[in-house]
Amino acid sequence: METEILKTKLPDYLERITVKERSGLYHCPLCGSGTHRGDRSDGAFSVFDNGTRWHCFACNQSGDLFTLIGLIEGIGSFPEQIRFASELFGVPVSDSGAKHSNPQHSPEKPAVPKQPVKTDYHAYITKCAQDVSKTNYWTQERGFSEEIIRRFQLGFDPEKQAVVIPYDSSHTYYMTRSVQGKTFRKPRTIDAGVEPIYHRAALYQAEKPCFVCESPIDAISVMAAGEYPAIAVGGTGARKLLSQIDEKPPLCPLILCFDEDDAGRKASAHLAAELEQRSVPFAVAEFDLSVYPEHSRKDANDFYRGNRDAFARQIAQNADMLLRRSAAVQDEARSDHEAFTGAFRLSGFLSSIHGTGAAEAIPSGFADLDEFLDGGFFAGLYILGAISSLGKTTFLLQTADQIAAAGTDVLYFSLEMSAEELIAKSISRQTYLLCNDNTKIAKTVRGITTKSRYAAYSPDELKLIDRAVLAYQNYAGKLYYYEGIGNIGADEIRKKTEEHIRLTGRTPVVMIDYLQIMAPYDMRASDKQNTDKAVLELKRLSRDCKLPVIAISSLNRESYSSGEIEMSAFKESGAIEYGSDVLIGLQVQGLGGKLAAQENLKKIQQCKEHAIRNVELKILKNRNGRTGTKVGLRYYALFNCFVRDESYVQRIISDGIENDDFEPAF
Repeated sequence: METEILKTKLPDYLERITVKERSGLYHCPLCGSGTHRGDRSDGAFSVFDNGTRWHCFACNQSGDLFTLIGLIEGIGSFPEQIRFASELFGVPVSDSGAKHSNPQHSPEKPAVPKQPVKTDYHAYITKCAQDVSKTNYWTQERGFSEEIIRRFQLGFDPEKQAVVIPYDSSHTYYMTRSVQGKTFRKPRTIDAGVEPIYHRAALYQAEKPCFVCESPIDAISVMAAGEYPAIAVGGTGARKLLSQIDEKPPLCPLILCFDEDDAGRKASAHLAAELEQRSVPFAVAEFDLSVYPEHSRKDANDFYRGNRDAFARQIAQNADMLLRRSAAVQDEARSDHEAFTGAFRLSGFLSSIHGTGAAEAIPSGFADLDEFLDGGFFAGLYILGAISSLGKTTFLLQTADQIAAAGTDVLYFSLEMSAEELIAKSISRQTYLLCNDNTKIAKTVRGITTKSRYAAYSPDELKLIDRAVLAYQNYAGKLYYYEGIGNIGADEIRKKTEEHIRLTGRTPVVMIDYLQIMAPYDMRASDKQNTDKAVLELKRLSRDCKLPVIAISSLNRESYSSGEIEMSAFKESGAIEYGSDVLIGLQVQGLGGKLAAQENLKKIQQCKEHAIRNVELKILKNRNGRTGTKVGLRYYALFNCFVRDESYVQRIISDGIENDDFEPAF
């Protein structure tokens, strides 16, 4: 069973929390046996039964791995002890396995755990405080004054010959320590519950930093020397403190003051990592050991007894250092916070308007579209959508070529077509634009890429191709193609964009063909979740790098017969609608309303059958300008070219609708 495997991890757990002596015994992480000078040279903590059980001959406690985890980490529930061990050592344990491995449980009748009854030990603690004068342990062995003894209600049990330390003023928990040797006793868990943090209330006193010690005697030493609050976690285990912090974060920063030995340093490093992860302010105490006698350099009580004045100064120095550091962090955080104000941003805003880096529109090369976009593309996210075969890729590629020809770099991320296909489409378009209306010699993509056809071309055709290649070559240095099939996502697009800016010093326009086939962020997420994330990251890229990002999006099937394109036609329309700055639809001219579904389908099919297709751009959303406006185009599908539809412009004018009649929709 998995729990039996976990029990064999006892030596591994001890390696994490304490020190093993050469004799094979360990320093006891509960009572400290083997860690104090003047005691036996070896620890009294022994492991037996093939490394599955332990016993400490000093404090007379014993058990298995789970028992020790419960004591060290402050975990009273057996299933929780198993769960902690399972996570620590990476051994999965089923819920049934955890329950059935508990001797108090059986598969037939699960036991109901008995809740501990909080016992009031007030009478016992008070009696021991009255008998404290019967021992000199506190004054001679620990160096505490009568005032300190009274303040912390330290006591003595003559019958057990043990000193008594109450954990707080409620008197619901205490511990004893024999004055001869080091036998520690604590109330039974069934009577008093799991051992709490000593002086836990100090975590919520906001005036001063709180020192975190291993033992209550060390915590008392800190408070006696420096008048700073302190707690004790009862050994090197941090789970108890971390559970308390998770339940209620402390109001003060913490100073870790564990013992100056291997186990203490290891525990301090572990706790520091956990506190950092939880964003709890802390520091690790630093002491100049040279000012203490050589035999008093291990823990806070050693320092207190060895050189009380020096210890008090160093306590104050550690606290002051942490407070200064916390104040500096607070000042930095406050300064960072103020950087979000309009007053702070105003100077940068004015510089962006009037400086050399002022934002200017980047014309698309389509004059009517640029007019409706207030001059062209600005920094922001632009989404272009259309049904299939209306030329989405061709339009985006032509726009890229026209922007590059005007002198602006374009990063073109093609997630379907190869760079060779894109280049062939651009050269094909150039043959049409340079043919002087002699479309018989203009070339399609196949006419450009099929080598065997060149032998039959006339000199005029070959010359036209050469001129088209030269025309493309004149701006090709501004075009950067990145190919991918399912392996280019927003992270890769950002990486390539930032790299381009860093290497060239120029800000490009970024184009993506197309949105829905970008590499998913999470293979387990839905298409909608991955599209939402892609839109968010592309929007963030446009904002952070202050550049236009233009992406193609597919449409849902319902839009094919629903008439004119609306925002609801975009797949995952929630993210696209709200995340884009400008949303543009490419559609067939003359579509009717939703009731004319069959007629719309007929118009779309007829349009696709023609080599010259009358289409229009419809601006569905424009965060900073006009919406509902349309741009008429003629799409020469054979030659991959869009041109202005002059008849469309004349038709709008004859209907009495001038561009100036459109009002911005704010």
